[in-house]
Amino acid sequence: MPTRFDQFGAKPAVLRCARCGRFVDWEEAQVQVICSCKPHVELPPVLVREATDADRAAARELFARDFGRTKIVAYGEVMDIDQMPALVAVRYADPSGALAYRLHGDALHIVALATDPMWQRSGVGGHLVAEAELIARRLNLRRLVVSTTNDNLPALYFYQRRGYRMTDFVPSSIIMHTGQEVAGFAGIPVRDEVRLEKTLAEES
Repeated sequence: MPTRFDQFGAKPAVLRCARCGRFVDWEEAQVQVICSCKPHVELPPVLVREATDADRAAARELFARDFGRTKIVAYGEVMDIDQMPALVAVRYADPSGALAYRLHGDALHIVALATDPMWQRSGVGGHLVAEAELIARRLNLRRLVVSTTNDNLPALYFYQRRGYRMTDFVPSSIIMHTGQEVAGFAGIPVRDEVRLEKTLAEES
């Protein structure tokens, strides 16, 4: 019998080792301290656009790989990201990343962000979030919000590096919605919801 976690929860996402290139499961991942050095690799430019009907299948596959389902629990709601507007990032022909969003009060809510493991750490996620911020500006919104889980150290690092600040911590929110506790990134128990927010500066 499927559990509530099977229906709405996230399965371990596939990550790519920055040193050897091997794909690893979410629970097997480790945090590594590195400096700012990077090998120089020529990469094609990233094109970010609104997802078309033709992009939907690829975007769904990206979200399914990272989240297991197209239903996401955040801000006390269950949302179907397959029914939301989305952005896709394209490096060659096929989408290499996708971002689903919605309006949430006076803010733009980044509901889900997924990157093909082959293109992790190549700027795809950053380009998608930057485009979401441009959309917020065009809609005269001054805030973006996003929610993640307590174990998701890569997401907490990613968003805080881009000016997002933690605003709320909802203890045991994930357990309440899924009915169980599972191991997440690096084996950390997935229990709590962490909410972040970025206020856009006024343009002069």
